[in-house]
Amino acid sequence: MKTVSGIILTAQILGWLICLCIPALAAGGKGNVEMLDDLRRDTAPVLKQTGRPMHLFRLDASRAALVIIDMQNFSCAPSGGQTMPGINDTMVQTNKLADFCRSLGVPVIWVRQNVTCGQSGDNGGLYRAFHDKDHVKNICNKGTGTEIFRDMHFDPAKDHVVFKNRYSAFLSNPPELRRALDKLKRTQLIVVGVAANVCVESTVRDAMQLDYEVTVVADATTSSDKTLLRSTLKNIIFFFGDVRSTKEVMDELRNSSARKNG
Repeated sequence: MKTVSGIILTAQILGWLICLCIPALAAGGKGNVEMLDDLRRDTAPVLKQTGRPMHLFRLDASRAALVIIDMQNFSCAPSGGQTMPGINDTMVQTNKLADFCRSLGVPVIWVRQNVTCGQSGDNGGLYRAFHDKDHVKNICNKGTGTEIFRDMHFDPAKDHVVFKNRYSAFLSNPPELRRALDKLKRTQLIVVGVAANVCVESTVRDAMQLDYEVTVVADATTSSDKTLLRSTLKNIIFFFGDVRSTKEVMDELRNSSARKNG
């Protein structure tokens, strides 16, 4: 009887575990586009109360620039071997957008994290306090870790490269991104890259405060944690910019280009 009872108890426990695991697996397998649909359902009632539309900005190929944050060796292929979940999808969608924007004459700007390091220290501010020594060393002095990852569709003949030594590309010294945008006369930013809740969000927050119209591409960014990613995208929708999918961005840019040429 004990054996039978043990078998029954084991079966019950397995059943409970399966019930718990299936929803978790389903949630983990959701793409960022599905997450975006969920976020829109969640945020719609609040936006409706404030009289605000879901999308504030209409993308215009003549005003937009694609800003790609930190798609470098240290983030796409870290020396420790632990990559962010969803990084491969982020690379695919980023490459798709880079190729498409180039075809419409929309500038493609690659933002590279780099800290100047020397015997007396570095110019990364408090960055070192939040990261281990190996990571800081990996992003120093335009070394291998700071290079654009080999699988990215980087076109050195057409694309622009700027450096930053802060999470936010707009707080970097010198402010290379802002100078590039001023020179290109671009006031709309389509932002992709990593990590969504760190360098992407920091850059987006400052961009909004500097009066740039920002669109973050949900399926062309990721984070170390799905909860952080969702929270970041939700916060951006409420306070800092629009959040769209790759397809939506491409469709809107294509339409704006057709209107101009038509």
